[in-house]
Amino acid sequence: MPSPNNAWESVFRVEGFEKDYHQQLNLLALEELIRQGDVELVLPRTIVEEFSRNQGRAISDSNRSLSSALKRAKEAVEGFGDPGKRTMALELLNDVDHRLPSLGSAAVGSIDRIEKIFASTPIVEISDSVKLRAAQRAIDPPRTIS
Repeated sequence: MPSPNNAWESVFRVEGFEKDYHQQLNLLALEELIRQGDVELVLPRTIVEEFSRNQGRAISDSNRSLSSALKRAKEAVEGFGDPGKRTMALELLNDVDHRLPSLGSAAVGSIDRIEKIFASTPIVEISDSVKLRAAQRAIDPPRTIS
């Protein structure tokens, strides 16, 4: 069974939202379920703190990831593209390259949406005993289910 932190991190993982359409759909579904009153969340303070601490890194990782993917696409077009279509393809990729700073704002938009969810969600403090059990689970070897 995943730890509560792992479950929350998978729901609110910033890195995935800017580049994975499915993560955007998950966020949209969660927002709608909350709006309709079908779901109520409770957040451990640790998740809120970790989310806040990782925002800047997630945004820069998103920009680097987009830039890297674009560079690989250009290299593939240059190396293997149809010579008659190569120029047009490279022009399109260069256009995307010039717009990368605004494309990276998708991560910022996702962060804003998640922060709105956090703002309307009760935050619970984690007791020392829960922290100790979580630390012990991290240290213990995985149990096999027979």
